[in-house]
Amino acid sequence: MAGYDVVVLGEPMVERHRTMDGQQAAPDSVSGDAFNAACAAALAGARVALLTVLGADPAGDLILAELVRRGVDASQVRRGGERTGAYTVSPDAEGQPRFSYQRAGSAATTLSPAHLALWGPILDDTPVLITSGVTAAISPSAAELVVAAVTRVARAGGAPCYDVNYRPNLTDADSARGALRAVAADCRLVKLASPGDSSPLLGIVEATAVATALAEFTRAAVAVTRGDAPLLLTDGGQTTEHPAVRMPTPVDSTGAGDILLGTLAARLALGESLASAAPLAVVAAGLSTRHRGGAPRATLDEVRAALAGAPRTAGPSADAPRALEEQEARP
Repeated sequence: MAGYDVVVLGEPMVERHRTMDGQQAAPDSVSGDAFNAACAAALAGARVALLTVLGADPAGDLILAELVRRGVDASQVRRGGERTGAYTVSPDAEGQPRFSYQRAGSAATTLSPAHLALWGPILDDTPVLITSGVTAAISPSAAELVVAAVTRVARAGGAPCYDVNYRPNLTDADSARGALRAVAADCRLVKLASPGDSSPLLGIVEATAVATALAEFTRAAVAVTRGDAPLLLTDGGQTTEHPAVRMPTPVDSTGAGDILLGTLAARLALGESLASAAPLAVVAAGLSTRHRGGAPRATLDEVRAALAGAPRTAGPSADAPRALEEQEARP
């Protein structure tokens, strides 16, 4: 497969489901912000490749097989001697699910600018790149690669998209803020959540103020997600709001932001404006809250049908899902 619409740079991870006493509760699956965004972009109609390093282990084999099953090109994935990153989902004493990450020293932490010898020509021909603050946080060399990849795509005329995706147990606010500033000037789109990203990094919660603050150091479009409140999008001096679609049985909002960005990136690569793509992206994110786990399931036809028929909501609802709490050790 050649001639990608969207390339995603980051770390997919194996998701392991365990009971309180450590027994397997469900088959292992695959998630992680890069995986979720890549799958969402593929479901939205784009030709997608994932750039990452996996371990030469069964977990890496599982991820490769799942990428192929979901229509994401895995031919650019490299294998290394370190283990593949994973996280475990298990209930706490109250029965609520909690995440425990096994990411430190994973194969993806070896990502570095040296990988441009392999991936540089692909990035030179990439219409849209997706990467994130999570990728920049997994290791210093990965942070360098994020900057180098964003710069290279921008200089070649492509559109880098950056998801701030702040994880306070993976990095600190100063480092995350620095990672954002290092790439923002070259980005076509910056996506961040309020208050989860905006409050610790910018000291701001109100969405319009968040977009204004980012405009001080980037000309990128800005997408501010606010749970099930309307998505705020600024692009080319225009600001639009895109109401959420109320889902009848919300379960878990984990990964919804990844799916929103993946859908936006795909439609951007296929020639749509961000404003016209935003309603579809909002619905794709909303549909993902109807099941556990971060990877998307809804097809493009299903998303379009939901967009055509589902009621909108302009603000938070009583049955809004919550993201699962993450307990992640820093690498």
